[in-house]
Formats: sequence, C-alpha cells, structure tokens
Amino acid sequence: MDFAFKSNFKAFDRIILAITFLFFPLGLVMALIRVISTHFHRSRKGRNHQLLGWCLIYTYFICMFLIYLTYDGFGQEEIAEFLGIGLVWGMLMLIPAAIFFALAGVADRKFNKLLGQYYQLVMKNGINEIDHIAYETRQSPYPVMRDLEFMVNERMLPFGRIENGILLLEPEGFHEQYEANEDYEENDEDEYDDDDEYDEDEYDDEDDEDEYDDEDYDDEEDEDTDTKPKGPRMIECPGCGARVVVVPHERKECEYCGNEISA
Repeated sequence: MDFAFKSNFKAFDRIILAITFLFFPLGLVMALIRVISTHFHRSRKGRNHQLLGWCLIYTYFICMFLIYLTYDGFGQEEIAEFLGIGLVWGMLMLIPAAIFFALAGVADRKFNKLLGQYYQLVMKNGINEIDHIAYETRQSPYPVMRDLEFMVNERMLPFGRIENGILLLEPEGFHEQYEANEDYEENDEDEYDDDDEYDEDEYDDEDDEDEYDDEDYDDEEDEDTDTKPKGPRMIECPGCGARVVVVPHERKECEYCGNEISA
C-alpha cells in the first residue's frame, strides 16, 4: 500500500527558520540541535534535510547582505568583487542546500516504501511480533517500534499499542466508538442541566408515591462505569501537536518534544 508520505514542517520548524532570518546565526544553531535530537526517527529525516537546506539558503542571503553593507560605493571593481564573493559563497552554501533537498526526497521515498511493507505485514499477513516484522523488513526492532507507533499516531494503522514486543491493534471502529460514547455522555449531561426545575410540591408527591432506592441507583452507576471503555486513548500533545497513544491513568513522554502526557 502506498501512503504517499511527504514530510512537512511543524510549527517549531517554522519558528527556527524565522529565527534564522531575524537572529542569525542563532537559528542555524537551533536547527542543528533539532536535527541531532530527532534524526533517529525515520519520519523526521526528510523534514530535517529540508530544514538544513532552507537554513543554508537563508544564511547565504544574510551573509551577502552583510557583505554588501561593508561597501562604501559600488563601482565596476566593487560589483565584480561582490559577484565573485557571491559565487564562492553560493558554492559553499547553495550547492549543499540543493543536496539536502535531494536527500529529503530520497528519505521520504524510502520511508514511504517501508510504511507500505509494515502495512502489508501487519494488516494483510497478520504479523504482529516486532522481531518478526523487523526480520521481514531487515530493520532493527527499536526503529520498527518507532515506525509502527508513528503509523498508529497518524492513523495509518488501527488504534493500538505495543506491549512486550507485540503490536496490539484494537478492532476497527474502536476509537470512533470510544469518542462517540464520550460525546453521548457530554450531551446527556447538557440535557440534564437544561431541564426545567421541578416544582417542590410535585416532587414531594412523586416521592410519596414512588420511593427511590439510593443503593440501587449507586449499583447502576457502578455497572455503567464498568461498561465504559478503559482502553488506551489517542491524545494530542499540547507542546508540538503530535498524536500520542496514552493508557488511562499512566503518563507517557512525547517522543517528539519531551512533554509528559496523561489520559
């Protein structure tokens, strides 16, 4: 299956590019830190190559502007000298930038092919052992786990989680049903809040006619609580916006920005 994966910039990447343009060379340092800290994710390699390419382009134009400011006048000799400097700096920065853009395309195509292999093995062949999937794709187990978590977060695979080296996928429609139950509960609470106030005399008469057993009511609440789904949830990270699978009452660190998320 071809997912046509193409890496895109996140909000933080755009901030880095803006800082590169406005506060040179701070943005370039931030870009290098961003690449070093995330490049082990296959889904980030294409984006990181693009980020470095754009940072080099911004750096080239900033350097040429600063060199331009050093000239008092622009005669024939100054123009020739400026163009010569621009050519040298272009070879040092623009050519590597073009190489990074080419590498970004290669990384996206390779990862897209790998995603197709994962989907074939998991959904078509029914293989859910991480070691087996790693063997079939000739990858190491840990990168395979990261790739499968990425597919679950991006909804390329059904809702699920990885436990003890096994990819556990929920039945199709599980996540939608869970969200539907939450919406139903919220609507039910809203309807209860919007009900007209009871007349006290009428309410007392009803109490006289039909006594309400509080213990039975509590039992019903317990039964309703037991029937609510207690499976993992897909939660959006408040730091970077990535979707992360979190088990209720447990904390999990976002693999993209490091924020702790709890369900």
